[in-house]
Amino acid sequence: MKETSVVAELGDDWCDVTADRAEDCDLDHLALAAELSTEVHPAHPFFGTALEVIAHRLSNDDVLCRHRATPSRYSILHLTWSHREEIGGCPTIDADGEWRDIVAYENAVDAALGGSAPNGTAPKGTDLSGAGRKPERGPTGQPREEAPRRPS
Repeated sequence: MKETSVVAELGDDWCDVTADRAEDCDLDHLALAAELSTEVHPAHPFFGTALEVIAHRLSNDDVLCRHRATPSRYSILHLTWSHREEIGGCPTIDADGEWRDIVAYENAVDAALGGSAPNGTAPKGTDLSGAGRKPERGPTGQPREEAPRRPS
């Protein structure tokens, strides 16, 4: 990831899909937007919303999106990689707001998980109550299918 990228503020666990591909990322970046488009269903809050995937988390299936109609608005969604339209609250919206809200959320997640936040601090009084990073298994307890990888 380029250090000049705004995504760099989120730490090393994020790959900026708009920059040069990180050496430690083998994910097919085109597949991210396609899967997001497939999973968002008519009852989802973002159905019909033009979202641009700008980054993905290396350690799980989170994607960071910018809202095309409101470029100052960002959202972190957790994909299931089911390759089908989802039901209920999936894909989950883990964070939504302006850039400062996304950075604060990431700092709080890192602090709650015992890691250090990218800027070394977390918002005081932040209680995630188990929200944030998801386990490696889906809601039925079955292993989640891996995201498509680019050819070696």
